[in-house]
Amino acid sequence: MQVLVRSSQNTFSVTVDEDATLNDLKLAIENVEFIPPRFMSLVKGFSVLESESLEGLIEDGDIIELNLAVDGGMRAKWRKKRMRRLRRKRRKMRMRAR
Repeated sequence: MQVLVRSSQNTFSVTVDEDATLNDLKLAIENVEFIPPRFMSLVKGFSVLESESLEGLIEDGDIIELNLAVDGGMRAKWRKKRMRRLRRKRRKMRMRAR
């Protein structure tokens, strides 16, 4: 089965078996785009592909969008320090208001 994958730069086709799993599809995409599977998020239409079995979810010629799942946020150490700083600032403001 041939599936079209649309990434941010281009669209390419990937060939997978009928009974392929999501991991097989991600490995086939990795062979083309060189993106590790743990960073891939695959979307078909409005639904994110999460289940292992792809039977009934995708068909021949479907277009799947490839998004990069990049986690962001603050380091825990910095977040803790920032929260302490804000608590101290609030405490000082309450003391001044008395």
